[in-house]
Amino acid sequence: MQSSRHSVVLSLGSNCGDRADNVSKAMEWLKTTILTEAECSQIYETAPVGHSGVNYMNAVVSGCFSGILDSLEKECKEYELEHGRDTESRRFNRVPVDIDIVIADEEIIRPRDFKCSFFQNGFRQLRLYDCYMHPTDR
Repeated sequence: MQSSRHSVVLSLGSNCGDRADNVSKAMEWLKTTILTEAECSQIYETAPVGHSGVNYMNAVVSGCFSGILDSLEKECKEYELEHGRDTESRRFNRVPVDIDIVIADEEIIRPRDFKCSFFQNGFRQLRLYDCYMHPTDR
């Protein structure tokens, strides 16, 4: 795999602790450390998908990443682990912070997440929505 510049759109979420602060700190980390030309949605609340429990605070971040996409994924998962997303938290559906690459180089790589409100709410704020939706899907 070659290193190059990639356009990416990431989904962020948290359902425990200071949920908004967890998402805000992850956004700041992405904007100042990982991405260039970063743009962020507002932070907003959504119901959990696939389980019951506490609502999530979410956001969407778009930007450019210089490097290998696999390394971006690895850095995001390391950030999650450093901030409490471990085996035990996963077992109990506690999400201190979750960061997923949903779109890379204009390709939807997590179609299930792409369709969910936890992503679409922020994605629409970034005005990227029309680029990815077919007229029949709107």
